[in-house]
Amino acid sequence: MLPSSPQPRPSVEQATRLRRLLPWSLLIALLMPLGSCSHWWFSGVPQLDRSRPVALIETTGGIELGATTELGILTLGRSAKNGPCRVHYFLGPTPLIEDGKMVTTGSVFTVAEIDLQTQSLRVLDRTPRPDESLLVMWTPNGVSTQSLPVQLANDPDVAGDVLADPGVDLPAGASIFMQDDHGMRFVGLVSGVATLERPAGDRRYYTFSGVNRLREMLAVPEIYPYDYRTIFRPDDIIISKPIK
Repeated sequence: MLPSSPQPRPSVEQATRLRRLLPWSLLIALLMPLGSCSHWWFSGVPQLDRSRPVALIETTGGIELGATTELGILTLGRSAKNGPCRVHYFLGPTPLIEDGKMVTTGSVFTVAEIDLQTQSLRVLDRTPRPDESLLVMWTPNGVSTQSLPVQLANDPDVAGDVLADPGVDLPAGASIFMQDDHGMRFVGLVSGVATLERPAGDRRYYTFSGVNRLREMLAVPEIYPYDYRTIFRPDDIIISKPIK
């Protein structure tokens, strides 16, 4: 038998490169059987699902409907303006439940504060026009949503933030949205029902708290915290909360 020739030893540079590539090789080998999971991991999600930016809030006084916006989880605060609450909301298509508290803003809106982030939908920065299509949406149970198209009232005797009657009863606190080139935008919350009496017959409309009311909320001075404290939650999520 011929003696085997000695194998060349790798250089220091080759050994270092091999050590760097080894973890990635093991990771790829482990992910290959996962199929669609590995495809999602490496391709990522193109954009956040903001198709259901609504919430149902349980308070000490009852139930509130609201919207998860960039200004917080906005409600009308009719059942409670302060105190503990439980928020049912959607992170993409997934329904979630989180404990929080109701905080008054000095305006018609009350904010339900929770530790975690929500969909944080952008707010429309102008008043919608009568010819623009709107969408009203709410969650009756925190698990599913209901929605239907609506439009602003187009009546010379009606002015302000008023919707034409869509033919379906709208609950107080239902969220109103508009679709533009950048996605959905928050417009306001349904606040009540108005009836216009006429000889030919009464007509029903829905009022809502809209962009003008949001400007009033933002005009209220707010004291920002100077420091934050770290909180370790029972679910192993670490958050920072302001010290007020």
